[in-house]
Amino acid sequence: MTKVLVGKILKPQGLQGVVKVLPLVDSKEYFSPGNSLWVGLPDKEYRLMTVEEVTEEIKTVLIRFQEVPSRQLAEEIQGFFLAVEEKELKVLPSDHFYYFELLGFKVIEEGELKGEVVAIVEGPSYDYLVVREEEREYYLPFIYAYVQRVDKRGGFIEVKCPGGFWD
Repeated sequence: MTKVLVGKILKPQGLQGVVKVLPLVDSKEYFSPGNSLWVGLPDKEYRLMTVEEVTEEIKTVLIRFQEVPSRQLAEEIQGFFLAVEEKELKVLPSDHFYYFELLGFKVIEEGELKGEVVAIVEGPSYDYLVVREEEREYYLPFIYAYVQRVDKRGGFIEVKCPGGFWD
C-alpha cells in the first residue's frame, strides 16, 4: 500500500485534542468529517484515524480526530504527517499532476538531458523543480515560461530556459 502525504500536523490548538494542520495538497476534501486518514511519520508506522470535526482557516485547517480527545494526546502527534492511500487520490485532469509524480522525471531541453527532478520547493509566487545534474542542482521555476510539456507516461519534462540558465 502506497501512502501519499496530504498534510502535516503543526501543533495542538486548545484543550479538546484539536490540531492545526498544514495541507500539503490543493484540495481540503481529504479533511472532511467522517474521512479516515493515516497519521504517523514516514520512517515509522502509521495508524488510521477518523476526522470528527474540521474548521477551515486561510492556509491551515483545525482537525479533531475521534481517537484524540485531549491536548495531551494531540501533543503526542505534533509533527506527524497525514496520508491517504494513493488509490484514494482524486483523479486529476490530464494536464494536472501531483508533485510526487514528478520526482525522478528527466528534464530535457532541445533533446538534451539536463538532469532529473529530485525535489519540489514551494516558493512565494510559484514553485521550483529541483533538477540535479551530475554535480549541480538547479532551481527551475515551475511556470509555463520554462516548462513546455510534462509527459507523465514517458517520465520526462520538456523545458525551454533563457540563455545561461544551465551555466
